[in-house]
Amino acid sequence: MNIIKTVVLAGTLALASCSSTQAKIVVNATTQEHKCLAQAIYYEAGSEPIKGRHAVAHVVINRTLSGQYPSSICGVVYQRNHKGRGCQFSWSCRRHAAPKGVLWQEAQEIATLVINGKSQDVSQGALLFNGRRDRVNYSRNFQKTVVIGGHTFWRPKRQQMAANR
Repeated sequence: MNIIKTVVLAGTLALASCSSTQAKIVVNATTQEHKCLAQAIYYEAGSEPIKGRHAVAHVVINRTLSGQYPSSICGVVYQRNHKGRGCQFSWSCRRHAAPKGVLWQEAQEIATLVINGKSQDVSQGALLFNGRRDRVNYSRNFQKTVVIGGHTFWRPKRQQMAANR
């Protein structure tokens, strides 16, 4: 078990040290917001590759900075869907076991890296993601940025057009 943890943590640190041409954003976050981000990572992508867990965390942060979603991490994580029924992150509407174990520790470490601006945005500016089994089609207004593990990540098309200018 220690060998697996060491390898996974080495992967986390390696990903965190990747160079990026985009500015790194350090987010001011309370202890509660750190917990909300770690929970989102744990419940949405706990069994995904390290890169996928970083990407999910960046979607949350990207939403806080977009002006289209709540400006706090917990506000994004616990936001209701646009019809007021259900939640943006489905796990946040259901009862679930308390996070624990190595995956919880890793989620907390990834949250720290992302909040402190020490993680590259591998989601490529995504505001949405969906799982492999989700039946959604965001392609009308969103561009697919990357597929990591079981998740596909999306950003607004207008954001892509602005980046190409």
